Amino acid sequence: MIIPFHRPIIPTSLDELHEDSIRDGWITTGPITKRFESKLEKIFESDNVIAVNSCTAALHIALASKNFKPNDKFIVPTHTFVASVEVGEYLGMHPILIDSQKNEFNIDLNQVEDVLKKDKDNEIKAIIPVHFAGKTVQMDLIFDLANKYNLFVLEDAAHAFESKSKIGKVGNTNHAAAFSFYANKNITTGGEGGAISTNDSFLANKMRKLSLHGMSKDGYKRFQSNGKWVYDVSELGYKYNMTDISASFGLWQLRHFNNWHFRRIEISNKYNTELNGIEGVICSTNKVSTDNALHLYIIRIIPDLWKISRNELINKINQKGIGTSVHYIPIHMHSYYKKKYGFKPDSFPQSKALSETIISLPLYAALKDKEVNYVTNTILDLWEEYKA
Repeated sequence: MIIPFHRPIIPTSLDELHEDSIRDGWITTGPITKRFESKLEKIFESDNVIAVNSCTAALHIALASKNFKPNDKFIVPTHTFVASVEVGEYLGMHPILIDSQKNEFNIDLNQVEDVLKKDKDNEIKAIIPVHFAGKTVQMDLIFDLANKYNLFVLEDAAHAFESKSKIGKVGNTNHAAAFSFYANKNITTGGEGGAISTNDSFLANKMRKLSLHGMSKDGYKRFQSNGKWVYDVSELGYKYNMTDISASFGLWQLRHFNNWHFRRIEISNKYNTELNGIEGVICSTNKVSTDNALHLYIIRIIPDLWKISRNELINKINQKGIGTSVHYIPIHMHSYYKKKYGFKPDSFPQSKALSETIISLPLYAALKDKEVNYVTNTILDLWEEYKA
């Protein structure tokens, strides 16, 4: 049996995606993108959503909209994908990496406050909490810190489309939250895409302008038969807009996201039932909740209880036809960041330990029950064969 790490769900006929305006010839940013944004506003319980071409773009324009200066600092977890960090560096900002909580993936907020207490010159301007795998950071504590230390909070919600924290829906924020619609996310806009959500209308207007060259008017408004051709570029912007083709794909996916979420809950519960009995494995999603977007299902191995290494176990699983991944190699362990900032592998021990023991298993709504059973049976068989 061959089970890819991810298998996107697409309509039987791509004709289902094509709205009237697309058939009439308008395929870039226009009415379909606006409709997609409106749907997202309802889902996120947000006043404003700007659809863009990636989560990286969303993170970037959010920081750029705040007019931070080179060498301003921002706090970000080291256990994340590189986009969470590089967007600050685009602006010349300096990242302050924070380790994960003990035996957890999300940022250690005790360490965050320790760092903020030492910032006597108020150089730290922002924090980028990452809702890893869909489990939310304690946002009530984050906003308490933000109020206390005057921080801009930019949530990296790439994994958190359906997530809710203690204080409400991720995306319902007076700061900003960035989402991903990449090919393997819970919904996709045809392979690439993202969005930024905020209740701050001034911030939203600026981000929307920056997403399209800093222009005062988008193409759809300028090129309609009764449109005005005059426009102004009032500040340096970027080419980050989402197309109507992408948005039409996203609109189709939004019809199904609730059902897909509940399917991932079923699969996660099945994994828990079958794998929790393995002494050499720790299931990272022990308590499955509808408040968790469940973007990833990750197991951690206890190395001393296995005769083979984590990497060898991954190879054995792959040889059985099952796709896997590792989320992630921490930022401080990549050569660019080691060279630039002098990080050592042991600089952040919790994240290092996680990265060396985790395996991401397939988790998506298109998984069939027999495929889920095959994954669990494979891991159970490998445990029986290679337990120490």
